[in-house]
Amino acid sequence: MALKDLKLLMRDRLGAFFIFVFPVLMGIFFGVVIGGLGGNSRGTMQVAMVDQDNTEASAKFIERLGANKSIELIATDLQDAQQQVRKGNYAAMIVLPEGFGDRAGALLGEPPTLQLGIDPSRVAEGAMLQGFVMQTMGTLISDRFDIPAQLQSWVTTTSERIAAAENLDPRGRRVSLDLLEQIDKLLTPAESATDSPNTEASSRGFKFEFAKIESIDVTREIDPSSVRGQLKKIRSRWDVSFPQAMMWGVLGCVAGFTISIARERTMGTMVRLSVAPVSTFQVLAGKGLACFLAAIGVIVMMTCLGLTLGMRPLSFASLAVASSCIAFCFVGIMMTLAVLGRTEQSAAGIGWACNLVMAMFGGCMVPVMFMPRFMQDFSGLSPIRWAILALEGAIWRQFTWSEMLTPCLVLITVGIAGILLGTALLRRQAKVAY
Repeated sequence: MALKDLKLLMRDRLGAFFIFVFPVLMGIFFGVVIGGLGGNSRGTMQVAMVDQDNTEASAKFIERLGANKSIELIATDLQDAQQQVRKGNYAAMIVLPEGFGDRAGALLGEPPTLQLGIDPSRVAEGAMLQGFVMQTMGTLISDRFDIPAQLQSWVTTTSERIAAAENLDPRGRRVSLDLLEQIDKLLTPAESATDSPNTEASSRGFKFEFAKIESIDVTREIDPSSVRGQLKKIRSRWDVSFPQAMMWGVLGCVAGFTISIARERTMGTMVRLSVAPVSTFQVLAGKGLACFLAAIGVIVMMTCLGLTLGMRPLSFASLAVASSCIAFCFVGIMMTLAVLGRTEQSAAGIGWACNLVMAMFGGCMVPVMFMPRFMQDFSGLSPIRWAILALEGAIWRQFTWSEMLTPCLVLITVGIAGILLGTALLRRQAKVAY
């Protein structure tokens, strides 16, 4: 008996598919959702880099800073950098102004200036980035000491600037000039000077700084279409969960009526109806009307429950229109699924399999806004995506009637196509059978 059942199972290719192949597809799908295909690079801080100096020193600074594995530098211009940080695409921006290379690595006199703009929502990362910047500037100072000719040029230039400085303490000027004179004579290797200068250290009127960092105002502008922009509109956690729950109820109606039609066919009810004075379309229309009312009933019930928990739809009129379009759409889907399965078991498998695929890509399991980008693109093929979008548009997205038009038209189109296809398939099967 067991062998007989296994043999019958393998003869039903569709049933075997849902037992052996469909679970594999499910495993791959959830693996992609959780892992994001390994493409998530959130561990690296993305920083816009604007080099207005274009000197050897600025190029060396960018190269050294970019070698840090915690930072990803993206070369761009000033306007684009500010825009990207405001939108939250980059954590910060660094600008190397003209003249940066002349002072980079200098110990005395005015330190080199660079500008730093940080996303206000990522202050901790900004503080870490400042540390990386100062560390990189320290390596440029050591470069000055590693190249004697470059050091001698620096000593000469610094001496001239100290001698011309008017606001410098006379004793400090004299001590500094004497020190630079000794360095110029000896030009000792960098290894002999083991003490690194501090940014806060000062001597005889001089402050030693690796770099002077100026802040750039990059007040965050939230893109309304971004995930953060969408989440700002949500007033209650039920605003997101209840549209998904409503669609699971609608899918249950679809699966239930799909199986009921298949059951009536196997029990001979459809045969008796075929000789009655009713058309094939009328038979399906009766089933469709019942499914339509059941789907509306589910949405109404879930709306009432959501209201008791704190969900507050922005437009009950939009919600009523969305509910009607959703019920009509899935009546058409039910009519098509009902005639694909020849037995009650295969109809159940087809119904729930199609429902799960539509649910996975449409946002019933994972909200579309949190899916990887390529899955968001594919989700447009699922009627569930448009159904949830219509519900959310009425509940919390603040859709206007023109914005509600697109998802509603998609749902109505799918419903009409499903009704016509289901009716045609049922008529064809009736002709073949009789």
